[in-house]
Amino acid sequence: MDKRAVRGIILFFVLALLLAGCRKAEEGLPNIAESRKLADHSPEFEKRIHKVAEGVYSAVGYGIANVVMLVGRDGVIIVDTMTTVEEGREVWDDLRKLTPLPVKAIVYTHFHPDHVFGASAFAGEGTPEIYAHESLDESVSRAVGETAPINGSRSMRMYGNFLDKNVMINVGIGPQLGLGPGSTLGYIKPTKTFRDRMQANVAGVSFELIHAPGETDDQLYLWLPDRKVLLCGDNLYKSFPNLYTIRGTRFRSLKAWYRSVDIIRALRPEHLVPSHGKPIAGAAAIHAIATDYRDAIQYVHDQSLRGINRGMTPDELAQSVLLPAHLAKSPYLQEYYGKVSWSARSMHSGTMGWFSGDSAHLQPLPVKEQARMIAEISGGEAGLLDHAKRYVETGNPQAALELSGHAIRLNPGNTEARAIRIRALTMLGEREENANARHYYLTEALEMRDRFVAATRIKPDPRMVRAFPLSFFFDQMAVNLDPQASADIDKRVGIAFTDTGEAFTIHVRRGVAEIITGLSDPLDMRVEADSMKWKEMLGKLRSPVTTLAGFTYPKGNAVAFALFLKLFEAPPIGLPFENKD
Repeated sequence: MDKRAVRGIILFFVLALLLAGCRKAEEGLPNIAESRKLADHSPEFEKRIHKVAEGVYSAVGYGIANVVMLVGRDGVIIVDTMTTVEEGREVWDDLRKLTPLPVKAIVYTHFHPDHVFGASAFAGEGTPEIYAHESLDESVSRAVGETAPINGSRSMRMYGNFLDKNVMINVGIGPQLGLGPGSTLGYIKPTKTFRDRMQANVAGVSFELIHAPGETDDQLYLWLPDRKVLLCGDNLYKSFPNLYTIRGTRFRSLKAWYRSVDIIRALRPEHLVPSHGKPIAGAAAIHAIATDYRDAIQYVHDQSLRGINRGMTPDELAQSVLLPAHLAKSPYLQEYYGKVSWSARSMHSGTMGWFSGDSAHLQPLPVKEQARMIAEISGGEAGLLDHAKRYVETGNPQAALELSGHAIRLNPGNTEARAIRIRALTMLGEREENANARHYYLTEALEMRDRFVAATRIKPDPRMVRAFPLSFFFDQMAVNLDPQASADIDKRVGIAFTDTGEAFTIHVRRGVAEIITGLSDPLDMRVEADSMKWKEMLGKLRSPVTTLAGFTYPKGNAVAFALFLKLFEAPPIGLPFENKD
């Protein structure tokens, strides 16, 4: 067998959120100014286990999210599990100092990685019940599926994982995202789900789970009525909410979100335990904070729609929708994490789609032609650079950033244009009080300087890989098909899994991969495989060389199959202004 050919088929592991070019930056950016406002926000995430009420503890500051422990008669309930198994173990080691009782149940407030991927650290060798909304597992599959490569890379920028500690002050709602080379993911699928509400009793602890769509559609609250304690997930934390996230997301319904915050107001809890930051005590204080919070969300929702109905474009909305003064000064509505302007833009795209309403945007010039036009207006490439340089020198880094992008599109090797862009990005990052924007600017500056793409390799827990259905893996293959390499190919490859009785046919038909359940004759190649070995190979838990050699080929052979799979290699991730041809 040609081992090089076999190695070439290693598919992008769709469960790894962040797999592309993983070369580390050579060294940090020098002399970056600190954001005093962000630094003053850091005590919110001081590493500490807070006793909220009798038997209720919130572990804050171990990572971007919290872990909440509810202590029962003969066991504990863990609510949210951190981003990685390693983070989860650290939290669990400290929580066990408070009680020796075992974990009887785990509750996921929603599907985001910082809440579900540390689960196996708390479960250990046990089999606790896993509670979640009925849509959570599908949401996890989607999150680690088709757009995982770009979401992962943008997350690395947004959370500043490649920045030095003195530059990355905090991430707005926590100290850091604890994901890096060698991190392990340990998601466990839910065993008990619900649609609207569920009452349960675990280890003598009675609680109610309430569906509360907001930051995610699967968000839930956990209500302890006898203690007047409400765990509110990510629907309220000490920052203007992330109504849109720059790492990329589906549209988040602002109306659903503020209505879910109204549930907090209606329950009148005496203790509110967010999944980010410190708990809040006092029914009156909680009600006042929640009222301002929901009013801010509704204000952005209503005024964005008002502007849309006036014919405003996303750019115009971003400039015109501003919080009223009484909301803008609230400590819980400072733009550490989300931004009003981003939220207004998201309202436009989520409500109206991509078209701004401006006829010039219906069929805009290709980006390279736009760059040529701007250069021509500026007096050529040299003139374009002169303008960009002047904008940097006069303190307008946004203008310099936009012009330098045009210059690089025309001449990717232009070192002066790249230097101007790096300086503009650095200036914008230094000025930012929003952690996500600060990190995104500064990380891209680092990527440009050291010529790498922000991403990192992570390890899935074997149980996590095996838990995903075979159909999930095949669905991801389709979106990775190379259209040029497959342009003239019309081939059917059937894969029968001898251990489960399942079978799939991949029909590559001139740039499209149709995934068919079952074997669809006539087949050009037939492969018989073990489903677990197939999943583990795609999950990078097994060598593709030995795995493919161990499959049976009633029609075809291992080398031919390897070359076929090579059609599905994931493309490299590039920076936004770079040529993707």
